[in-house]
Amino acid sequence: MDNLLGMYQNKLSKREKQVADKVCQGLSNRSIADQLFISERTVKFHCTNIFKKLSVNNRKMLRTLFPQLYETT
Repeated sequence: MDNLLGMYQNKLSKREKQVADKVCQGLSNRSIADQLFISERTVKFHCTNIFKKLSVNNRKMLRTLFPQLYETT
């Protein structure tokens, strides 16, 4: 698990981390775009890059591997 967290911290850009956090919170692309003041297409682009960099296939897999990103405090 430490390796996965290291991949998250080291492979993703600051913006990709922001998008990944929102994805793990269960937000839609539209909601993420609105909150981060970017286009929905840009969110999709970031998601594609996140999935490639972390070797995941979809949002569900991302949430499964990084549950700490969507735990509420």
